[in-house]
Amino acid sequence: MGGRARRIAVILVAAALVLSAGRWLSVFLTERLWESSVSEAVAVAGARRALLGLTLELLVLVLASAWFVCHLTIAARVALPDRAPPERPQARLWPARLPRWTLYLTGVILGVMIGTGAGRWLDDLLLAFDGVRLGVTDPLLGVDLGFFVGRFPLWLELQRLVADLSAIGLAAVLAIHAAGGALAIVDRRIWISPKVRGHLAFLLGVLAAAVAWGSVLEEYRLAAGLRGPLVASEFLLRTLLSQIQAGIGAAAAVGSILWWLRVRAVVAVSIWSLLALSLVAGRILPLGSVAATTDDGWRTSARRLDSVAFSLGDVEGSPLGLAVPAAELTPTLWDEAMIPLAAASDSSTVTSIGRGWVTVSGRPRPVWFALREGAGQTPALLALADDQVSASGGILTWRQGDTATSPGSAPYRELSLHTLRPTSPAVDVSTEAPGIALDAWTKRLVLAWALQEPAALSAPAGTRLGWLLDPVVRLRAAAPFAQWTRPRPRIGTGGLVWTSDGLLTSVHFPSSTRIDWTGGSASMLRSAFLGTVNASTGVVRIFRRDPSDSLAAAWARITGQLIEAPAAIPPELRSGDPYPEELLLAQARVLEGPAWQAGRLERGGDGSPLKPTVSAGGSDALVPLVREVSRQITSFLLARRTASGDSVRLIRLDSTLAVESSSALVERWKLFPFQQALFDSVRAAGGRFEPGRVRHAVARDGIAAYQPAWSVPAAGRAQLVLVNVTLGRKLGTGRSFAEAWRNFRGEVGPLVPGTGAEALLEEARRWMRHADSAFKRGDFQEMGRALQFLRELLEPNRKR
Repeated sequence: MGGRARRIAVILVAAALVLSAGRWLSVFLTERLWESSVSEAVAVAGARRALLGLTLELLVLVLASAWFVCHLTIAARVALPDRAPPERPQARLWPARLPRWTLYLTGVILGVMIGTGAGRWLDDLLLAFDGVRLGVTDPLLGVDLGFFVGRFPLWLELQRLVADLSAIGLAAVLAIHAAGGALAIVDRRIWISPKVRGHLAFLLGVLAAAVAWGSVLEEYRLAAGLRGPLVASEFLLRTLLSQIQAGIGAAAAVGSILWWLRVRAVVAVSIWSLLALSLVAGRILPLGSVAATTDDGWRTSARRLDSVAFSLGDVEGSPLGLAVPAAELTPTLWDEAMIPLAAASDSSTVTSIGRGWVTVSGRPRPVWFALREGAGQTPALLALADDQVSASGGILTWRQGDTATSPGSAPYRELSLHTLRPTSPAVDVSTEAPGIALDAWTKRLVLAWALQEPAALSAPAGTRLGWLLDPVVRLRAAAPFAQWTRPRPRIGTGGLVWTSDGLLTSVHFPSSTRIDWTGGSASMLRSAFLGTVNASTGVVRIFRRDPSDSLAAAWARITGQLIEAPAAIPPELRSGDPYPEELLLAQARVLEGPAWQAGRLERGGDGSPLKPTVSAGGSDALVPLVREVSRQITSFLLARRTASGDSVRLIRLDSTLAVESSSALVERWKLFPFQQALFDSVRAAGGRFEPGRVRHAVARDGIAAYQPAWSVPAAGRAQLVLVNVTLGRKLGTGRSFAEAWRNFRGEVGPLVPGTGAEALLEEARRWMRHADSAFKRGDFQEMGRALQFLRELLEPNRKR
């Protein structure tokens, strides 16, 4: 490479480094600016976390790079000198055309490759230094479970780093010595120059020590369940084997050093061979998982730890019964998938659908909250009634301040284009954006570079720039150590607030059931925090849910003022949130396991487990667990969230009580002539018939089940046209929940939806309640519209 080409290369490399450093610095400053715009607590915790993570990342990168540069330099100086020493006139020399700095660059590249990602250890490091204790001991090792949440994961990462550094360093050094002739095969034997023996012996000793360290940690891996379920006897056997491996590893380290001191190489080779054989034997030794899962002692211990790891508590305690018969349950009549078909229009879409409650005359009413947005329209929050429909089966909506529902999908609350919501744009540049004021050119440059948003440079004075506007993304940025559930809207004294559950997970929690979770596995999952995001200001607040949760308390200590005490939760947020679906599914997967043997989750057509259903007006989340062979339900997991806390119960059904699975009930309901006729009628009209999810409910008179079904016309909105019910072995059907139970009792036959005197009376009552609600809030225009509809309903032939 000529001098000109070399200068150009240096300039390009320097420019790339400057641009990369500038980009990183702009992103770093942008994150700090965002945190300062959210709250002081978020800013302090975020800055502290960022500096600690950066320090940890740089420290490991520097140590790894120094390790490789040092050993590569030593190896090259010995094996490939610049000039041949007198005692080795035939020695191979360093290539003259290859600068020595390339060796240092190679060491730095190796160090970056191995050391990158150390920042992900930060959570483990913080918990380890905090010394978190859960107050429950591991049954196999007798140590506090908090050890497996903090210190043990950190030890695993450190051991893996030492093993990688020593193994890759040894391989690189061997390659250089082989290239320089200091390591060769002579007369079918490996010849090693005496000058490099000490270097190789040191690296071999470090590698053997790393292997011995890994063997010492093996008993903790076994206790953490990373090798599968084990009974105490097999744990002791495998612990003994790991201790033997650790001893042989230590002997291999000593043998490597002795080889440096002129002890015969056969000694070190023999010990290393023995170490390799012991490691292979430990891996191929079969596990006794099947035997463990049939052991009563193991099941008792696993259940106890599952209760701690997955917030199950006294799950097999007394059931949470309902004091109403099945026919008087408050039904849930809409599935999430049907809400857009029932409430959207040609010019708008309905997204971000989730369950919730609105309080009407002091009574909570179950609703589906949803966002409706469209081109040229301001977004609106909808509160769609889940427990009732119009006489024709259409969707009904609650409006803020109303005491009765209205037909259609009128907004519960109008929102602004700058309101924080799950569908917010990635970046909002406007005078009303909840974010940073663009009042200095340096701030504009930093934000434009980091966010790749040119509008930040050209925006007029007085403009603000907001980003990370999705509530869950905002919570994740403020508290990345937790996993946040999808947001739920709540309206209180401070306006619209998005709430989310902060879940703490671990893959090293010992002896508990291991479940699939977000692309990996988890042996601990618990709802520890309540996160709130103010939709107008963007302020984030995070509260501990349970004052007795020591892991959440540890994070509260670590983050300072970021996490507030449970007593600080606003009164209007203490109740009303639905039980998190993500947590309930995880708990159901735990009860599927061999420790509980409560049954299996029902699977859909694609093989994925069905989501939990909600019954009794949205207050109870229920997961049926079935026996796959008989297609009968063996137990129910029932969860309820109240102001006093979460309650979870496993209701095991008596073998004499036959409760059919959802798929079996659907097959029986299909045999109803009325359903067949309705299906044909809907298809003939150009629409489609959509059966919904089967809901189960625990009632006073037994286990009830019901299934709504809808008609989706080619042009128009979905309507409820059918409800099937069952109790025991008897079935019923009708156009509404109440009519289906009357048909169940043999009182009436099913009618066409929206027909009959009863339907007319029901619709008239609804418009009367709507007019009364409009009158009470002083909306006389809406009252007149309601009365006009009522007149047309009662006197259809009246001339205007």
